[in-house]
Amino acid sequence: MTQKLTFTTILILLFLSCPKKLSYAEFEQNVFDEIFLKTVNSTYKDKRLYTFFPSREKGFNDPEYLRQRKILENDTIGLVIALDNKRPINFEKIKSDKFIFKKLSEIPEDEEFRKWSEKYPKFAGVMSFSKIRFDNKNENGELDVSYTCGGRCGLGYKVSIKKENQKWVIVKIEQTWIS
Repeated sequence: MTQKLTFTTILILLFLSCPKKLSYAEFEQNVFDEIFLKTVNSTYKDKRLYTFFPSREKGFNDPEYLRQRKILENDTIGLVIALDNKRPINFEKIKSDKFIFKKLSEIPEDEEFRKWSEKYPKFAGVMSFSKIRFDNKNENGELDVSYTCGGRCGLGYKVSIKKENQKWVIVKIEQTWIS
């Protein structure tokens, strides 16, 4: 009887200690969570800078324009980025001094995101992410990233990732479109 109990206990412990096989969706989400901040850092454009131009009369060498631009360039803490609602993003998991992430659905959308800029002076734009497409071995992947700063203002990227030393890293960023 003791042998049966010992054998059963060992079987139960072995079964419980086996790692749980993740579904493809869970695997993809875990990889996305791991590369999310690196991807944002590598692809976002600050709407405040991207859409900030000098007057036609004074041009790009205007000292006041250059001074204001420098202030914006150095103002990099607490930038607000709205994330579209197309894929699950765990906002509680994201820890960043540089960025504050909000759901795009928080404010009714207008073409130029004026309501966002009014509510958040450090509004840097809207980002969206595709699902990650992996190779057959799940060692390489790519995803599409879109950055939007207004109705006819935005950029798109293809981000290639690779698993190196048990961590996912960005290996290439290719700009795919501009508006």
